[in-house]
Amino acid sequence: MSDTKHQIMETAVRLFNESGFKNIALSQIASELGISKGNITYHFNKKDDLMLGIVRAMDEELEVVIRRSKSFPSLNDIIEQTNIFYHFQLKYKFFYLDILEILRDYPEIAEAHKEYSLSSIQHIRASFDYCVGRGVFLPEPFPGAYDNLAHTAWMKGAFWLVQMEVLQKDCKDIETFTNSMASLWYPFLTEEGWKEIKASGKTALESTSSAKE
Repeated sequence: MSDTKHQIMETAVRLFNESGFKNIALSQIASELGISKGNITYHFNKKDDLMLGIVRAMDEELEVVIRRSKSFPSLNDIIEQTNIFYHFQLKYKFFYLDILEILRDYPEIAEAHKEYSLSSIQHIRASFDYCVGRGVFLPEPFPGAYDNLAHTAWMKGAFWLVQMEVLQKDCKDIETFTNSMASLWYPFLTEEGWKEIKASGKTALESTSSAKE
C-alpha cells in the first residue's frame, strides 16, 4: 500500500471517528490532508470504495488479533483478549457507532460481519467449555445457560460503545469495560477459578473476589 493511500485511510478513520461516517465527504478528507480531491479519487474512486478499503484493512488487522489469541485460554488470557478487542473497537470507533447505517448501505459488509459475529459467539462459548473442563467454571447450571451467556457477552462487547455514547460517558475507560464484561461470568467461577484470578494479580475482579471470602 502506498504512503498516500495509507494516509488517506488513516485520516478518514480519524475524521469518521470524530464526526461519524455519514458526515464526512472526500473533499473534507482531502482538505485535512492538504491534497486535492483528485488525489483521493486516484486511489478511491468514491467514498464507498474508501469504506470498503478501510473495512478490508480492519479485517486484516482483526485476523492478526485472532491468530494471536490463545485457543486454550487462562482466565487472565480471557481478560487480556477482551481488552485487546476493545482497543480495536476504539481505533475504529465509527464502525461500531454507525454499525446499522453501514450494514444497511453495504450488504457485503453486512454478510461478512454477521459471519464474524456468529463465529465470535462460538469462540466465546468454546472458551466457557474449556474453563469448565479446567475446573475454573462451574458446570452449566441448566441446558443452554452458557449459550445464552456467550451471546450476552458478545452483545455487550459489540455494543458497548453505543451505550457509552448514549449515556455520554468516557468510552476510553477500559477498566469499567473490563469489570462489566467480567461481571457476566464471575458468578460461574469455582473456588479454583477465584484462586486463579487472585494469582493473576488482575484488579478487575479484586473487589468481587474479596467479597467472596
